[in-house]
Amino acid sequence: MTQPCEQSLGAADADLGEVDDLLRAVVADGFTVYLCGGQRQPEAIVATYTWEHHVDFVVIKDKHDVAAARARQEPGWDVFAPDKVIWSYHGHARWALRAILDLHHPEHPDAPDDEHPAPAALLVPEEYLRSVSVRSPRPGLVARRAMRLRLV
Repeated sequence: MTQPCEQSLGAADADLGEVDDLLRAVVADGFTVYLCGGQRQPEAIVATYTWEHHVDFVVIKDKHDVAAARARQEPGWDVFAPDKVIWSYHGHARWALRAILDLHHPEHPDAPDDEHPAPAALLVPEEYLRSVSVRSPRPGLVARRAMRLRLV
């Protein structure tokens, strides 16, 4: 069983500073953050960025169990239980957060586009969803990711 995110991303890990910086970068990029399973010690953190037809998202269960993905935004799509994605990465927080931050704009010619089943790491257990707090991005940040990744 994984530890709550606060504990597992806490204290004495040597790479904590880098992971914290990457989490701040995700928030600064305009992602909406969902604290699942309790606001003080969430069991999972989900962050989403919505494009016109796509959603970029990250599911953090602990620093060694982080999944990042992009999916097509379709009716009935559920960020806590996606069934299909067009890109995904699963691993340590350092690499998964970097991967989502560096993912091409959805309209970029090198952006992923092949749909495949969502990996299990993207599923948030139902018991974590009994208490979900939402933190919307500050005004002005929503467009930041689109501007940063704009097509050149």
